[in-house]
Amino acid sequence: MNTALKIILTLLLLASTTATPASPSTLSRFIGDWQAVDPDDGSLQTMTISRNVDGTTVRVLVHDSYFSLCDGDRGLGQGTGVLSPSRTLTVADYRLTCFPSGTTKKGPTTLTLNRDGSLTRVLAPPSPPITYFRYSH
Repeated sequence: MNTALKIILTLLLLASTTATPASPSTLSRFIGDWQAVDPDDGSLQTMTISRNVDGTTVRVLVHDSYFSLCDGDRGLGQGTGVLSPSRTLTVADYRLTCFPSGTTKKGPTTLTLNRDGSLTRVLAPPSPPITYFRYSH
């Protein structure tokens, strides 16, 4: 096999492989404390994203001053996020637990890192996207 053919086959093999996971430096851009105003009801949301022990996933915790899904009661949203090479954090196991009722609502959520450093969180429709801004690392 000639050298040119070897190079072409190598390039084709590289192009057909799955993208590599996001680098730790990319993941670290999600780590920290974030705040947003819920465009649906005007409540203040805080979100903490922290690195899990395995170093490849993160823990996402969300607190809202008024959870519409909990009929205005308190609650905690949480899940484990996995980062894709496209700068999107997917929390497939996201769940909201309402207090004091204990009602749990489940559904995936995604967080996209924007060019300005903010995060956009997308919930299940009809909820509008929520933009978070980091206030602590």
